[in-house]
Amino acid sequence: MVKNYFLNLFLLFSISLSSQIKITEIYHDTPYNERMTLFNGTTQQEENARRHHWGEFIEIYNYSDRDISLENWYIKDRWGIFWLPSDKTIKKGDFMVIAYSAPTVNTTPFTELFSTTQGKDDQIIKQNNIILNSYKESVSLGYSFGRQVPTDKGGYSWNLPKTSNRVIAAYTQPGVCYSVNSFQLVSNGSYSLASPNPLDAIYKPPTVHFEDIMLNDYLANYVYLDWSDNVLNLINNTCPISIQKIQQIPSGTYNSGSKCFNYDLAGSNTDSYDCTPSNGTTTPSTDYTYDELQTIKNSIKVYPNPVNAANQYTVTITWDGPAFNKIYNLQVYNAGGGYVFGYMPTNGINYTSFSLQNQLTGIFVVNFTLNTGQVVSKNILKW
Repeated sequence: MVKNYFLNLFLLFSISLSSQIKITEIYHDTPYNERMTLFNGTTQQEENARRHHWGEFIEIYNYSDRDISLENWYIKDRWGIFWLPSDKTIKKGDFMVIAYSAPTVNTTPFTELFSTTQGKDDQIIKQNNIILNSYKESVSLGYSFGRQVPTDKGGYSWNLPKTSNRVIAAYTQPGVCYSVNSFQLVSNGSYSLASPNPLDAIYKPPTVHFEDIMLNDYLANYVYLDWSDNVLNLINNTCPISIQKIQQIPSGTYNSGSKCFNYDLAGSNTDSYDCTPSNGTTTPSTDYTYDELQTIKNSIKVYPNPVNAANQYTVTITWDGPAFNKIYNLQVYNAGGGYVFGYMPTNGINYTSFSLQNQLTGIFVVNFTLNTGQVVSKNILKW
C-alpha cells in the first residue's frame, strides 16, 4: 500500500482562468501490474494486457457556464500526447475522465472499478497514448488549432520515491483501487492526495461566465497586438478590378463615325463620345499616363481615415492641385459592391462630405472617374 511520502507536487504552468477546463484529478499509481508486456495472443499475455495500468485516469472539469467541444484539446505527459475526441462535448459544470485502456484488447472495465462512474459511459474516454509513470511524471492540458502543440494551459508534475504498491492478482479484489490515493484539486490552485472518485470531486472550481473567460484570455494573450501597421495597407490596397472600355457601332445607315462609351468599375455607363471625327482622322489619346494618374490620386485627400464614432462617421473628400477640375464623378461602394454614395462635382468644386453612420464596419472603395474616363480608387476604413 502507499505510505505517507513527502509529495513534491508543483504547477508546471499557472492554472489560467482562460482555460475553461481544468484537470481536477489524476490517478497514476494503480495497484495493478504496471510491467509492459507485449501482446502476441497467448492467454497469459492477454491477461497482462487487460490489467496493464487498469484504473489510471485523468479527470477534467468544465467550470464555465457553457458546453464546450473537446475538438483541438489535448492531454500530454512526458512520453506522449492524446488528442481528445472532436465529437465529444463536456457539459457546463460537468466532468469527463480520460482512462487508460490496454491496446489491442481494449477491455478496461472502468465502471466496474469505480462505482461513481457506473451508468456514465458517455463521460469516459479511453486511450492508450499516455501511460502515467508512478515515480516521475508530468501531465498537462492544452488547446491548439491545427494540432500544433503550444504552451499548455496548465500542468502538474511529481517526483516520488521509487517503490511499488502492486497487489498480486489485484483484479480479483473488488475495490482495491480505492485503497490507493490520487491527486485531487482541493482549492482553486492546490492539490492533495485523497481516495479516488472519478466523475465526482471533493472540490469543484467556481463557475465563471464564458464571456469573462474569453475576456481574460484576450487580456492575457492578445491585448498587446497593435494593428496600426496594417491600417494603411487596408486603406491603400485596392483590388485590381478593371472593366474594359466597350466600343459599339450603332445599327442602321450612317455617313461615318461610331460611338465610344465609358464605364466605371461598377459597370455603369458614365458618358459617350464620337470615336472617329467626321474628317476621318483618329482622335489622339487624351488619357493620363500612369505617373499622371498617381499624381492625381495623391492629390485626393480622404479624412478622417479610418472613420469612427469620434467623428460621427463623417467622411470629407477634397481634391486640389493636379486633381482640380479633373474629377467627373465619384462613387462609394461597400465591401459587398453595394452603392453607398455618389457625387458629380462641377468645375471649381473641390470637396464633398458624406456619412457612413448607417453602414456596417469594414472597408469602402471610392472610385473617381476622371474627365478622360479613367478611374482611380481610394479605400476608406470604418471601425
